[in-house]
Amino acid sequence: MKIKLITSVLLFWATLGAAQPFSGGRDRLIVGGNIGVFRISFDSFKRVFDERSGMTTGAVAFLKIRPPYYAAVKYHRFEKNKNLTIANITQAQTWEEQWYSVGVRYTTYGERRVVNHLGFGLAFYNIKETGAISVFGQTPGKRSASGFYLDTGIEYRFIKYASLDFGIEITSAGIEGKSGFEGSSVGGFVFEAGLNLFLF
Repeated sequence: MKIKLITSVLLFWATLGAAQPFSGGRDRLIVGGNIGVFRISFDSFKRVFDERSGMTTGAVAFLKIRPPYYAAVKYHRFEKNKNLTIANITQAQTWEEQWYSVGVRYTTYGERRVVNHLGFGLAFYNIKETGAISVFGQTPGKRSASGFYLDTGIEYRFIKYASLDFGIEITSAGIEGKSGFEGSSVGGFVFEAGLNLFLF
């Protein structure tokens, strides 16, 4: 019964998508949400949390400037938790990282259902550590960083006003003026999938 219902819903969406012309459609303002896997580049992160990867959630907004350029605003959140035992005392260790990106995305929609995109810009990080120790070898607390991002991917517009987006983002940022490349970067790699809605 469930298989028949799922098949019917998929056929319904496919029929709607095939019936809708894309030209003249809404592509001036696009908003969406995504989920993915983030791998932080900072070398010492693994020393405290055992592994550098985890789930991330995010949101995006794109505003058409002039075809094929869009102003891009993006948000991501990454969190990691672990119980550490130091001197026979167990304490909760947490890492909360949020970053906001502002940049430009290059893509053209038109009549095509599948398009690729390329983006770049600046990234701004807020990090909050709580627990007994710090990834940075200092006292846990709040820190900020800034750097840049590059992203690329493909987008499948299954109906006129919605698309599925699959992509990879590379970010780099250093804490307290330090180099933001590879082992000293609080950025990293994000592999994500999302849903975009075409509003205007």
